Amino acid sequence: MINLGTVNISDKTKELIKKTLDKGLVGQGSSIQEFEEKLAKFFGVKYVVATANGTSADAVALAVAQAQGGSERNEVIVPALTFIAQVNAVYYNHLKPVFVDVDYDYQINAEKIEEKITENTLAIMPAHLLGRPADMAKIMSLAKKHNLFVIEDACEALGSRYQNQLCGTIGDMGCFSFYVSHSITTGEGGAIITNNNDFAALARSLRNHGRKGTNPGEHYLFPRIGFSAKMNEMEAIIGLGVVDELSKYIGKRHQNMVKLNTLVGKNWFFEKPDEYIVPHAYPVMVGSQELRNQLLKMLPEKFNIEARQIFYSIPTQSEAYRFLGEKEGSFPVAEDIGRRGLYVPCHQNLSEKDLTAIAEALKEVSK
Repeated sequence: MINLGTVNISDKTKELIKKTLDKGLVGQGSSIQEFEEKLAKFFGVKYVVATANGTSADAVALAVAQAQGGSERNEVIVPALTFIAQVNAVYYNHLKPVFVDVDYDYQINAEKIEEKITENTLAIMPAHLLGRPADMAKIMSLAKKHNLFVIEDACEALGSRYQNQLCGTIGDMGCFSFYVSHSITTGEGGAIITNNNDFAALARSLRNHGRKGTNPGEHYLFPRIGFSAKMNEMEAIIGLGVVDELSKYIGKRHQNMVKLNTLVGKNWFFEKPDEYIVPHAYPVMVGSQELRNQLLKMLPEKFNIEARQIFYSIPTQSEAYRFLGEKEGSFPVAEDIGRRGLYVPCHQNLSEKDLTAIAEALKEVSK
């Protein structure tokens, strides 16, 4: 099976795991800080706060914004088409998700954001879905105009660039996931990046139940309500084993996307002039929901290729969020992608044979 996700376990990781297990350290240790420092160097930012996963990175970052922005501001603008974890993170903070439709580039439609901004808006939270950057110039302009936080959900876009800036480094905070289908994996794991010292300090407290500090006398002082959102030592070690290879993996994913465009003969995932896409996967839009559902079965069964639908409109197509009362048709593009979209593998460990097989399968089914 040509899988959507991949794992790179280096000899360095195996060596570090053995040393750590021999010491009996599997919870919190120095490897986490070392991993944070290496990521900070890669992103060119001052602070990285490692978390348990990308969902907790989103949740903690939102809690930081809420603490800084005041309790009277409780609305967060999010794309209607996204992975449900992003919206869950809003809900965990007792905040209200305010949905904006996307365009057919899978990104939040920046031209529709301002009409959703109110006096209660706390933040704009774009998701760089599938590795493509959102329109950050427009988003940052709106945020400045209305005094809003910008939290980038860049979980699927590690290494992607917008106007030569790495996704996640443009807003107030950027959130990442190291799940198995992303650019690098630590099994689970995630991170928040920022250049703001106050945001970083608060995030470190909030990821650890709201603990006051790291001094012995502060371990059981909790001035705020936080999360259990810490990365563990074993995840950090897996990350340390691959973080030095990150640029190579990023380049290979991008190269595979370009190669698939060439082999298929269609620019299904093309780059705009101000973009550099590091794909989470390779998206395809087909003619109907019925055909898409057939292909989700056919691709693995006939062609041995794993495939998934491109998420869906959270407010109108997700059973979990029906309580919000949004009506079908309110987010037509997100709903259309939710009905007709699918994606296939595009990760760094695909061989030339794998890419050819994927391309041939896509050409056959697209007929």
